Amino acid sequence: MSSKTRVYVAAVAAFCAIVGVGLTLAVSSGSDERDETFLGKDRISVGMHNDLPGISYEENYRRSGFDQLLFEQIKEGLGIKSASPSNVASEGRIPSLEKGEVDMVIAAFSITPERMKEVDFVGPYATTRQGFLVGPASTVRDLSDLRGETVCSWEGTTSDAALQEFKREGIQPQTLVDASDCIEALKRGEVQAVSTDQMILYGFARHHVKDGLRVLPNVTIGAPQHYGIGLPKGHREDCRRLRDFVKRYVESSDWIKDMETSLPDIPDKEPGWISDYKPSDESIDARSCRDEPSA
Repeated sequence: MSSKTRVYVAAVAAFCAIVGVGLTLAVSSGSDERDETFLGKDRISVGMHNDLPGISYEENYRRSGFDQLLFEQIKEGLGIKSASPSNVASEGRIPSLEKGEVDMVIAAFSITPERMKEVDFVGPYATTRQGFLVGPASTVRDLSDLRGETVCSWEGTTSDAALQEFKREGIQPQTLVDASDCIEALKRGEVQAVSTDQMILYGFARHHVKDGLRVLPNVTIGAPQHYGIGLPKGHREDCRRLRDFVKRYVESSDWIKDMETSLPDIPDKEPGWISDYKPSDESIDARSCRDEPSA
């Protein structure tokens, strides 16, 4: 073998060795990535609303809103991979988790003791009260002005259940299929108000600003609503991992920025909004990864 041939062989051997090391590192790196699972999966599916401006809204195949920003924070913070979110209706949130159609639900999902028995929650990541949205010509100023009036809410929500209890106050509840049905009924004058969580109402008011829709200030009913992330039962380790992330997120400036970006009318119209809408660590611990709220 000539000296030139020996040099060439040595060079090829060195190149192969380098490539071999690179392949080994790539395989090792891929193995590490596969270890980054959530709920036992390399890639999860998420159910979200698509018709709540400021909360979770889809237009021209692009999603926006506070729930969407939270989802992006979770993916980045925990290194979770996911498919594009699928749309879920309010009454379909629990069934979609129980049937395995989605692995996670982020959809203005109020945590209740009854729901905690069926699915696990992480949160709350936001707290809100139930209020009222009215049209531009409305003379309603307080709850007493709604006596004898028709107020709309939609199926599968805690808002609808709370509104039914106010029949004794003379309010006439009307339950429609979804949020957009109620908004259109309000714009046509078929109902005098829409009632649901104020976070949602502020999103609608801004989206329909040209129609003069507005949230009644300081008019609320029922208990505070605590928005949580829904997970199927049986994954408490990952549930607690997500809980710890949510606690860090809520205490960060990102939470404030995401609220101001998605729902600017809240900080604009409610001076003390942060203390009203931001949950405490104790509230998150009391409702996360449990079958019932802690005392």
